Amino acid sequence: MPSTATVRPSRKRPKSRFLRELGIVGWDHLEPVILAALATESPLLLIGPHGSAKTLVLTRLAEALGLAQRHYNASLLNFDDLIGFPVPEGGKLVYLQTPATIWDAESVFFDEVSRCRPDLQNKLFPIVHERRVQGVSLERLRHRWAAMNPPPKADGGDDEGFEYAGAEPLDVALADRFAFVLNVPDLKALSQSDQSSLFAEAEEIDAKTIGATLAELLTAVRANLPLVRNTLQASIGEYVPLVAQKLAQAKHPISTRRAVQLARNIEALAAVFRARGDDAATEDAFYVGLRHSTPDTAWGNPIDPATLLSVHRAAWEIARLEHAALKSIFRETDAIRRIALALAADFMSPAERGQVVLDSYASLDRPTRLASVAVLLPRLSEDGELPATAVEVVAADYAAIAGAGGVTVTVRRGGADWKRDILGQWLSSLDLKTRRGKVLGNVAAVLLRDEHEFTAGQVEQAFDHAVSVFHASAAEVPPLRRGTRRQKVAS
Repeated sequence: MPSTATVRPSRKRPKSRFLRELGIVGWDHLEPVILAALATESPLLLIGPHGSAKTLVLTRLAEALGLAQRHYNASLLNFDDLIGFPVPEGGKLVYLQTPATIWDAESVFFDEVSRCRPDLQNKLFPIVHERRVQGVSLERLRHRWAAMNPPPKADGGDDEGFEYAGAEPLDVALADRFAFVLNVPDLKALSQSDQSSLFAEAEEIDAKTIGATLAELLTAVRANLPLVRNTLQASIGEYVPLVAQKLAQAKHPISTRRAVQLARNIEALAAVFRARGDDAATEDAFYVGLRHSTPDTAWGNPIDPATLLSVHRAAWEIARLEHAALKSIFRETDAIRRIALALAADFMSPAERGQVVLDSYASLDRPTRLASVAVLLPRLSEDGELPATAVEVVAADYAAIAGAGGVTVTVRRGGADWKRDILGQWLSSLDLKTRRGKVLGNVAAVLLRDEHEFTAGQVEQAFDHAVSVFHASAAEVPPLRRGTRRQKVAS
C-alpha cells in the first residue's frame, strides 16, 4: 500500500466542525462525507426518519454557500414544476419560467424522493446523474441532493423504528445515481451531551462567515485531489474489485457504475482527510467511502454493518499485500480454485491455509458444497498440518452424504414440483455403479430430504468442476463411507 506520508499536502487546514457551527449536532462522523460530496459536486442522498434534520442540513448548507437553491417536495412534484409550462412563441413551444423552475438553480433538493411517482423518478435520472433535463444542459446546476425516509425492508424484517405509509423503496437505478448515500442519526443515536444541546438556547448562526470558512476548506480539498489520486490509484484499483467480489458473495452486488463511483469517493475522502491535516487516515478513507457508497438501504435491502466491515477488512488486507503469489490466491474468484491454490501454497502457514479453506468453503451454496465435498475432503487429508476446524466443517458435510440412505420424499400431486423431475428422470439416469453416480445420488438424497431445492445441472457441474480443479478423475474419488477416518490435524 503506498504511503500517503510521501505526498506533500497543500493548504492543510485544521479539522472543522462546520455542521455544528450551522446548528447541527450529532453529525460529526458524517462531516467528511458531506465535505467530499460538496468538493466534488457529487449527488448526495440522505436517508433517515422524520425530524432527523435532513432538510435543515441541506437548507443551511445552501444558505452558507450562497447557492441559488430549489427545494421540491417530490411527493407533490409535477414535471411542469421543474421546467415550466410550455407556451407557444414564434411558432414553437418554449417553457414559461417561474422562480421555482430548475433552469437557473445552483443546487436542487428533492425531498421525499422515494414518494415520487415512478414516471417522474425516471425523469430525475438525467438531472441527478448528468445535470440535464429534456436533453438540455443545466449550466448553473452544481449540487444535486435528495432525502427520504427509510423504506420497508425487502425481506419483511422490522427495525425498531417508524413505518412510513407511502414510503416506497427507491428505484434501484435512481438510487445508483447518487454518489454518496448517508444514513443519518435519529435522536436515540445522539450522545447524551448532543441530546442536551438540542434543548439549549440556539446561538445566532453567521452563515456568511461559516460559508467563507467552508469555501476555503473545499478549495483545499480540491487542491489535494490530484495528489491523492496519484498516490492511491494502485491501491484503489486493487481494493474496489475485491470489494465488489465480496459484496456479490454477500448477496449485495454492485454495478460497474457504483464500483467506479466508489473509487472516486475514496479519493475524495482521502483528499478531505488530508486537507483537514489528518495524514494517517488512509484506511478511514477506504472504509468511510465504502460505508457511504452503498445504496442498498434506499431500496430496502440494507447491508449488515458487520458484513460491510468484514468485506472492507478482507479487501483492505489483500490490497496491502506485497506477496504477489499470496495476492493471486485471495483475488481468485472461484472458491474451489482458491482452496486448491491455498493447499498448494507452501509459503502460507497452516493457519492461513485453513482460513482460506473455511472462508472459501463457506461462500459456496449448499448443493455446491455437498457435490464438491467427496473430492475436496481427501485433498484436505493430505495436508496433515491444517487446523482441525478447517477439516471438521468439510468432514461434517462428507459424513452427511456418506450416510445418506432410506430417504423418504413427498411430491405434490398437482402443479409444479422441482422434485418431480429429479426423481422421475435425473436420478434414474445416473449410473450408480460409478463413483460419480454414487456421490451425486447421495447428494440428491440429502437435499431432497431437507427440501433444499437444486437442479441436476447444478450438482453435476459442481462435482465435475471440483474433479477438474484438483486434476483428478471421477474414478479417483474415494468411495463414500459412513463417517470419516480421523485426520492428522494441528489443533
